[in-house]
This record gives sequence, structure tokens and C-alpha cells, in this order.
Amino acid sequence: MKTFNYYEYNSKRFDRSAKAEQVRNFIFAFKDGKKWATDYAADMVAKSFSQTYGDKAGNFVLVCAPAANSKKYTKRFSHFASKVSQEAKVQNGNDHLFIYGERTAKHNSANHVSESFGYRVALDREYFKGKKVIIFDDVITSGATAQEFASQLAECGAEVMGAMFLARTKRMYN
Repeated sequence: MKTFNYYEYNSKRFDRSAKAEQVRNFIFAFKDGKKWATDYAADMVAKSFSQTYGDKAGNFVLVCAPAANSKKYTKRFSHFASKVSQEAKVQNGNDHLFIYGERTAKHNSANHVSESFGYRVALDREYFKGKKVIIFDDVITSGATAQEFASQLAECGAEVMGAMFLARTKRMYN
């Protein structure tokens, strides 16, 4: 799957530069649903859609990758997806994704352990069938989340064209 990101994300542990701090603050503000960060991100993504697809942007569906729960998904992506859809004329797929339960992430050193409490993501199969979809998420690290979501969309009959991210985690070791 093709991916695109605007920034590199470096943890504070590896990069304390002003630029890295600025990117981290932007990502955290976006994750928290801060209007300034959401608007800035939406403007960047809408501009990318418009420049890449022009009048054909309406042939694509933008859908944001599932968050840990429905409340976080709405807080993080609702205004963003609406604004991108309005500005770039791309279809908004977020209203056709439903999150039940909750998934929590625990970060223990280098290990990432995820616990699920009735967590399930359901997609409106009829809506996504035959659609050209672009996935959006805030940060990509390994790409596993986006790939898993792309597979779920493909099972509905969607054609996943790629994924966009605000930032890509820079790997500090091999």
C-alpha cells in the first residue's frame, strides 16, 4: 500500500530539537482534538487532495483509521474529516465506520501491548463496496494498523488506494 506522510515523528528520548518538539506538540494537539491542530491538518490534507486529484477528488473516500474508542475517534477525526471533505470535495467515510467497546494501549519499554474490552470495528459494507478509499491516521510506526484496516475495507469491497499520515515515526535502531 502506498503511504504518504508530512513530517517525521521523533520521540523526545531521541530528539530534543526545537523542530522535533514542534512536530510532537502538533501531533499531540491533533490527537487531543485541538481546533488549531485539526484545522491545520485538514488544510494540509485538503490541499494535497486538490493538488493530486483536482476535480476527480470526489471519486475518492477519505476514512480515518479507527481510534481506541468511539469517543476518541469522534474527538480526533470528526471535524477534521468534515473540513477535508468540504474543502477538497472528497467523500467523507467516517460516518460509515462504527467502533464498539474500547482498546487500550500500554507502552512498556519497547513492547507495545494492546488490551481489548469488547473492542470491535464495524464498517458499512454497502457504502464502501466499490469505493476508492484513502486511509488517514495521525502517526504511522510499523504500518500494521493501517494494513489491518485496509484489509478490513477490502473485505467490504473497497479499493484502498493508499494511506496518508501526519507523521511517520523515525526508527532509531534497526
